[in-house]
Amino acid sequence: MKYTFQFLSLTIALLAFQLVAFGAKPWIIDPHTHFKGATQIEYERERVQRVPQDSLGRVVTAEDYRDVANRLEIRSTLVIEACDQHKPEFNDWVLNEAQSELICGYVARGDLTDPAFPQHFQRYYNTGYLNGFRFRFDELRGYLDNELARKHLRLLENHGMVVDLLIEASHADDVSALADAYPGLRIVVNHCFRAKIIDSDISMELKSAIIQCARHRNVYCKISSINNFSEVLPFTVAAPTELEYYLPILNPVYDAFGPNRVIFATNWGVSAHFGSVDNVKNIIMEFLEPKGQLVINKAMYRNAMKVYNIRRRYLR
Repeated sequence: MKYTFQFLSLTIALLAFQLVAFGAKPWIIDPHTHFKGATQIEYERERVQRVPQDSLGRVVTAEDYRDVANRLEIRSTLVIEACDQHKPEFNDWVLNEAQSELICGYVARGDLTDPAFPQHFQRYYNTGYLNGFRFRFDELRGYLDNELARKHLRLLENHGMVVDLLIEASHADDVSALADAYPGLRIVVNHCFRAKIIDSDISMELKSAIIQCARHRNVYCKISSINNFSEVLPFTVAAPTELEYYLPILNPVYDAFGPNRVIFATNWGVSAHFGSVDNVKNIIMEFLEPKGQLVINKAMYRNAMKVYNIRRRYLR
């Protein structure tokens, strides 16, 4: 009886803490934003042609994000890499920026075939703000076929890191191979495989990829940047604001991955290239509300904190 009472007391105390921690304060976690420093912008300006409205072509800091976070009731953001694979020093700038109360971690960029990868990893890891690495498109297949890269993937798995993937439906077999080879590695597919809604539907290839990847329990799907899913071109008219428009992608992703493996994110400021960032949150909230508060909490912050191992002390 004594131990039962103590357990109940601890449970009540934990619930009370959660109510305080995620009640009065902003409670949403946004695990996908892009920040850049001046040195990186200058480096890229000589190599990449961008239109003036492109947020990836200018310096973006934590303070630039504050108004968005306050308006959308976002408590903290996990910054995702937006840098050249062969310029690891740009990760250091973001990790220094992570001292801001708005930032709860970072998913970095790196080349798994680089013999110096472990040294870069250890430097980032020692900051306490590293949560994982992101790889893009065909890079994943190249890594799976490379002995040194596979050794470095094991390093990430052993340290509880997340692998974010900027991929499309055509890379589903690579995701399956990664998930099978590294069952302890948490894998997050970004932006619903960069979905596109065409004539009120998504491709059969995308539908198949969603089902295939969701079969692996260590694969998660980030419902992020939904403005980009629309048929509108960037920097023209705003993406649709009606939930019904996005159901062809939201329904199959939720049905396949379930409430425990979907993660909300904004992809600010890239999402603003196609419409208001407010629309990204509003559409997802409208989609989740009929499913109940527990599901809302999971998709909007609990899953992100669990998957990325976000530390509570880094939340504002």
